[in-house]
Order: sequence, then structure tokens, then C-alpha cells
Amino acid sequence: EVMAKKTKTIAKEVDDVAKLMQKLVRLKAADDNGYVRCCTCGVVRLWNDRMQGAHFISRGKLATKIMIENCHPACASCNQWAHKTTLGILEYRRYMVGMYDEDAVDELEALSRTIKKYNRAEVADIKSDFQAQIKFHQTRIGA
Repeated sequence: EVMAKKTKTIAKEVDDVAKLMQKLVRLKAADDNGYVRCCTCGVVRLWNDRMQGAHFISRGKLATKIMIENCHPACASCNQWAHKTTLGILEYRRYMVGMYDEDAVDELEALSRTIKKYNRAEVADIKSDFQAQIKFHQTRIGA
């Protein structure tokens, strides 16, 4: 007897999309040779060499978890350690304000405090959009 494949929860689908987004932000920010700069310390490495997609607002906040404006390339050290310190958080925020502007960062922070419920179709649309963009950027940099 064949067991039916268990349907993933929407929360699990959102987690999967967040992982895709973390890959996408590194690829998208990479130059044509595949190099990307850490949003906090400025180190430059290949997009897949100890570089991560760092959430500005914690992944625990569902409303901003899979928003591309909330995720940027960071070296593993900054993402895992510096972003947990006041100075690291301030450096990342300075980067965000430079990238967008103060009002946009304030709006993102306000949005993070709202309740967001995704439906399956919405998550599937975001996933296919991210997959298409990943494919484009992988081709662009020859990854």
C-alpha cells in the first residue's frame, strides 16, 4: 500500500520560501563574477562562500519574513554574531536606510508588528517568482 504524501503546512512552505529568498538576495546582489558584499562589515566574497541571506527584522516576524526588502547578503560571522549585538544591529540599520530611506525602514519595522496570514496560493506564487529570479541570476553569473 502506497502512503499518501503528506501536504506541507503553510508555515513549512513559508520556511522553504524564506530559504529560497536567502539564496536569491545573495545571487541578486552579486556582481557578474558572483561576488557579493556583506551589508554589515563590507567583506566581499563569492555569493556562496560563507555568505548568507540576513534578515534585518527577525524571521520570527511573519509579516516581513519573506519580503525581499528585509533580507540582504551578510557574511556568516555578521549574520550569526554581529547582528545580535547593538552595534551590529545599528550597522545593518544604517545600511538599510542607505539602501531604501528612513521612512521605508520605519514602514518595514511597523509592518513587522502586524499580523500576516499567508494562503497556499500566495506562497506558491512567491515561490515560483523567487525560483525564476534565482534561475535568471544563476545564468547571469554562470553559477
